[in-house]
Amino acid sequence: MMFAKPVVRKDAALDRLAKRRGLLFAMSRPEPERIELIYFPYYLFELSLLVKGGKQSVFVGSDGVLGDLVFLEMETLEFVEQADAPRFDFHIDMEKARAKVLDEYQWILVKHGFHRKNPPRLEAVMNTKRLYYPYWVAYYKRRKGYDFKAVDAVSRAPVGIPMRRAFLAAFAQQ
Repeated sequence: MMFAKPVVRKDAALDRLAKRRGLLFAMSRPEPERIELIYFPYYLFELSLLVKGGKQSVFVGSDGVLGDLVFLEMETLEFVEQADAPRFDFHIDMEKARAKVLDEYQWILVKHGFHRKNPPRLEAVMNTKRLYYPYWVAYYKRRKGYDFKAVDAVSRAPVGIPMRRAFLAAFAQQ
């Protein structure tokens, strides 16, 4: 099992999570009740593409909960064998995730190669791995319950709507 090493410290993540954008200026968010580092499951697929002039390898990922296609910058990641933080379980089978990724990636190739003379073609899936990727998750008290915000522990980017859906599904199944 591979774990991506977190780069962003807790205080930097808390600073990122504490600010929110308003229409005219940045507003502060209430203090979170708790913040923790959580590892989220991903499948990594190495795809072989036939492009003009030869072959090219591309790494794409699939979240291990819903199976949605994600792009991870593998060059920036450092890996460790073990991590002490909690992690979500894989909820989707690797073959289902693979089929979903191939389908979504085929549509990306069609979309970007539509006007090309020699569009890239997907040849094969060469390698598959499991990866746990770190996120800082802050929990906020609301009137009738809790809400959460998450930030990538490698790039410090906030989690968008598609990944928020995956987090919600993971929380519900955990």
